[in-house]
Amino acid sequence: MDAMNAMNTVFNAVALSFSLLALLVSAVSARRQAEDVRRTNLLLFVVELSAAARAPEFRESLEYVRDRMGGHDPAAGVTGLPRPARDHAHRAGGFYQELGVLVVTGVIDEDKAVAMHYTGIKETWRALEPFVRAERQRLAAREGGGFWGSFEHLAVYTARTPYSDLGARFPRRRFPEPRPAPEA
Repeated sequence: MDAMNAMNTVFNAVALSFSLLALLVSAVSARRQAEDVRRTNLLLFVVELSAAARAPEFRESLEYVRDRMGGHDPAAGVTGLPRPARDHAHRAGGFYQELGVLVVTGVIDEDKAVAMHYTGIKETWRALEPFVRAERQRLAAREGGGFWGSFEHLAVYTARTPYSDLGARFPRRRFPEPRPAPEA
C-alpha cells in the first residue's frame, strides 16, 4: 500500500507540475496575443494618420498656415480668423493636437511621432502660436478649457531636440555620394 501511495503522490505531483506549466504557457500566450492586437491596432491607426498627413487638403493647409498666416491679426485667436484661414488653421493645428494627445497619453512614442513630423510641427507651431495664445486668453475670459496644449507639448519637444539627435536614434541607410567624374 505504501508503494501505491508513493506512486499516487508522484503522479499527483507530475500532474500538478504539468497543470502549472500549462497555466504559465497560457498566461504568456495571452499576454503576447494582447500585445500583438495592440500593435496591430496601433499600426492601423498610424497608417490612417499617415494617410491624413499626405492628403492634398492637409498639405494645402500646411502651406497656407506656413506662408499666409502672418497676414492675419492674431488678436482674435484661431476661432476669430476669417475663412479659409480658420479652416486651414484647424486642419493643420488640429492634426498636430491629435498627434500630441497620442504622445501625451503614451499611445505613440514621442521620438517617433516627432521624427515623422518634425518640420511640420515646428513650422505650424511657429505660425500659429500667436493665434493659439490669443485663443487661450479668450477661453480663459469665459472660464473655458485649454487650447492645443498637446500640440504645444510636441512643439516644445521639437524646438529642444535637434533633428540630428532624432536621426541618431533612428539611423537610416544612405547611398554613397556620387564621385565626381574624372577630368579629361
